[in-house]
This record gives sequence, C-alpha cells and structure tokens, in this order.
Amino acid sequence: MAASSDSAGCNESTGSNSVGDECGYGLAELVLRNSLTALVVDGTVGRLIANYMLESVDVETKMVVSGQEALELTGAHYDLILVDRYMSDMSGVETIRQMRQRGVRSKIIGLTSGEIETDRVEMMNAGADGCLKRPLSEEALADILAEIDYEIDHR
Repeated sequence: MAASSDSAGCNESTGSNSVGDECGYGLAELVLRNSLTALVVDGTVGRLIANYMLESVDVETKMVVSGQEALELTGAHYDLILVDRYMSDMSGVETIRQMRQRGVRSKIIGLTSGEIETDRVEMMNAGADGCLKRPLSEEALADILAEIDYEIDHR
C-alpha cells in the first residue's frame, strides 16, 4: 500500500515532538510525489545506512561527516537534514543551533544513540524538529518523508 496524503499527516495532530511515531508504512510502500533532497550529517557508519535508505526512495542525498562541513552547505536547500547528536568536531546540538541561526528552514531531525529523552530536549531546544533513536528505522524515516512530501503539496 502506498503512503497517501492521509498517512503523511499521522504525526500532524500530535506535533513535532512525535516525529518518528510509527504509522505503519515502510520505505518499500512509500510513494513520493515530489523530488526531495536530504543532507546527512554523521561521522559514523550510520550516514551510509541513512544514505542507502534515502536513495532507495529516490531522495537526492548529500553526506558529510562533520558539523562544520554541514555549516558550509547552509546556502543550499535540503528538504530534510539528519544530524547525529554525537560528532567529534562539533556536537549535533551545536550544529543544529548554528544552522537555525544561519536561517536554515529545512526539517531537521536529530539522531541519537544516547539517552533519547535528554538528547531530544537538547536537540529540540537547539531548533530540531524532532529526534530519533538509533538505529534509524525505515518506518520512522518513511513517516518523515511522507510528511515532508505532504507539506510540499499543501503549501
């Protein structure tokens, strides 16, 4: 079954803190109506997994390994930015904070392998739209992409 505009709104009623609440669609069922772009900011092998998942649904993806590299790309538009909480050069929290200070309006989702509630609060306070626990699930990513796709159609 393809993700429809109805499924894209499954996080809508509970607000941005619910990003990642699963609606039951996986990437295999996801049908995007728009061409989406994503930036993956992650110094671990997790960026390769996220890249594979995004490219499997034809999301044009750029990968960087540090917060500083990500900040150098703030002039480009991405529909989705995934940011690891724990990076060596600059924390994900600081990366997100600086992105927002530079006017980045993309949907930013923090990724953490740490304490989800603590990291969620820190990342949301820095400007993230949500925070997901690693390993990144296909269902959570599909929900986020469907939501972005739906929002583009209803601007």
